[in-house]
Formats: sequence, C-alpha cells, structure tokens
Amino acid sequence: MNDSQSFDILVVGGGMTGSALALGLSRQGWKTALVESASAAAVMADTAPATTVNDFEPRVSAISVASQALLADLGVWASIAGQRHCPYQAMTVWDGDGTGRIHFEAAELQVRSLGTIVENRHIVRALFLGLQQSDVEVFDNTRVTGWVEQDGQCGIRLEGGRQLSASLVVAADGGNSRMRQWVGLPTREWDYDQQAIVCTVETSQTHQFTAWQRFSTTGPLAFLPLQSEAGDNHFCSIVWSQDTAEARRLMALEDSEFISALEMTIEQQLGQIKAVSRRFAFPLRQRHAKDYVRPGFALIGDAAHTIHPLAGQGANLGYSDVTVLLEELARARQSGLRPDNEQVLARYQRRRKGDNLAMMAAMEGFKQLFARDELPLRWLRNTGMRWLDRLGPLKNRLAAEAMGLNR
Repeated sequence: MNDSQSFDILVVGGGMTGSALALGLSRQGWKTALVESASAAAVMADTAPATTVNDFEPRVSAISVASQALLADLGVWASIAGQRHCPYQAMTVWDGDGTGRIHFEAAELQVRSLGTIVENRHIVRALFLGLQQSDVEVFDNTRVTGWVEQDGQCGIRLEGGRQLSASLVVAADGGNSRMRQWVGLPTREWDYDQQAIVCTVETSQTHQFTAWQRFSTTGPLAFLPLQSEAGDNHFCSIVWSQDTAEARRLMALEDSEFISALEMTIEQQLGQIKAVSRRFAFPLRQRHAKDYVRPGFALIGDAAHTIHPLAGQGANLGYSDVTVLLEELARARQSGLRPDNEQVLARYQRRRKGDNLAMMAAMEGFKQLFARDELPLRWLRNTGMRWLDRLGPLKNRLAAEAMGLNR
C-alpha cells in the first residue's frame, strides 16, 4: 500500500471501548494506532464541579466489577475514581403493574458495590490520559472515509487522501459502524419502536446509593444514582425507555409536567423531584453482526452488537469484548503469531458471540414479558419476582453473573 503508514493493529473509534483496547494493545507491545474523529483536547478538557442537574453529562454507564477490573489493569481506574462517580450498594426492581419486587444488596455478595455509575466522558478522558503516556499513535480530529485492501494489506483512507495500513484493523466506531458497512459484515437487527429519554434530576430524598428500576407495559424507568464532588447524593441519571409515541409525548411536555409524570411513574420512591436537566431522546434498536471477524478485521462493542438499555449492560458487553480480544492477542504475541491470524480471530469470535447473544436474548425476553398486560402473564412475572427475591443463593448467583464475578 503505497504512501501508507503501517502498524500492527489499527483501532478505529476512540470511545470507551476503542481507547481501552488501544491502550491494552500498546502495553502488550503491538505497534498500535487509534483513529478518532473528535479532538483529543476536547476529550481531555476538565469539567466544572457538579452543583446542579445541568452539570452532569446525560450519558452515563453502570460499570460492572469485571469492567472495573479491566480498567484497573489498564491503569486508569484510579483516575476515573478520582472524578465524579457513584458506587451503588443496592438495586431495587419492581413491576409497576403488580406486587413483584426484587432487591439486590452488595453485602449479600460480599462485595463493596454492585457497580459504579460514571459519566461516559470521564471514562474516555481517563483513557486518553493513559494514551498520552503510551506508545499509541493517536490520530485525533481525523475522519475515516473508506476501507482499503491492496497487495494483501488492509487499511483505511483518511479525509485528505492519507492512508493507514495494519495487519489487523479493529472497528470500535459505534452501532452505525461505517467500518462494518464498508467491509461488508451483515447484521441481524430490528427496531424496538421505543426511544430512551435521558436526563438528570435532583430529588428531595437521597438515592441511598441504590439503582431503582420500575417496569411498565410501555417500557422501564431507571433512576441511576449520581454523586457530586461535594458528596451530594440527591442527583440521579434517568433512563426512561418508552414506546415511540409515548416518548414523543413525554419529550413535548413542559418541565413541570415531565416532573409530575416522572414522580408518578417512579412512585415517589425518592420523594419530590426538585429539578430536571435538558432531556434527550434516542431511538432503540437491537443489532448483532452475523460475524465479528473476517481476514484482517474485527468488530468490538456497539459496532458488533447493540442491546436494549433496560439492564445497563451495553458498556460492560463492550468491555468483555476488549478483555477477550486482548487475551487472544497476548496469546498470539507469545506464540509469535500475527494479530490477524485466522485462529486467533476465530477464538475471539467464539468466546464472545455466544455470551453476547445470550444477554441479548435475555433482555429481549424481559422486554417482551413486561410489555404484555394479560392477567396470566402479569401473575406469572409478579409471582416469579417474589419467588426469586426469597431465593437468596439463586438471586445472588444471577447478580454475580451480571457483575462479571463468575468470569
């Protein structure tokens, strides 16, 4: 590939998964490059302390214990924990149309927390600070315009005509991955006909370091605990997934009307809602690539799979992809194999595809179960939730699996 800068591995997309993978690859000794459309200076800019609902980023992630372990191995978790974050010790889930309720406690699992709510920008910032101290060559503020294959090499074309080549190109460029489309990896996907409304609220009562989620036939509402630098525990991030028509109605409400709807739906578990930030709505679509790999190319994170946010597992599935791909590439390096070795990539796909499909199927099952209002189904799900809540060992095993404690 003429006039092309060459690398062992090239990562496209510098979000939470792509930047983590690039940092891990550099620590293994691979000659690595990361291409990101955003400006690194903007990514790493300091944020003002949070004193109102408008100071928090609407996009947050519930980072599992397993994902925390990965970020700690990469040397960035301490930086993340030094910024705004909120470990939560409990989770309460209930059926808004019945009496079923499940409560999880970190103490029952003998862990300090069930997970940590972190604003996405703080995770990416910590990873980019780590990249600054690594050997990764970062091409920030750079737009990819195409996929290139020439003389047995794979690569990408950048805006302006420059080309980068590598033995392995990894796409981490999101659910609408252009890299996946250019390479020609098909997907199975369908629209949920729902939108997720996200915003930040301030409540009159503290969140008690608990994640709250109420299910209804039109979709779940989650209150995810936030904490300001000053230790104020009256803030929560809202993820309200609703059928499209209902979501549009809610988005059109005045703030006071929206607050009233929120208070009624969450059954005032945290008292009155004192303030709400600007609201955003995103269409929800399930998507899964039929294959994650092809010669010289691999998908990770949302580029490979997107999932309904009702269990907050999207970021954690992406970090599981990163963990497994790093393990397989470390094994390849120790064996003197190229990163694009067919068996190496096949093992990555085999290890991740089944787990991702199982989680997606479980989330689809939950969504369909709570979307139905027939009396027998309503009785079944409420009875099942009460039964599971009383079976401590089974309930805790399920929670440990979701947290990644059994991996």
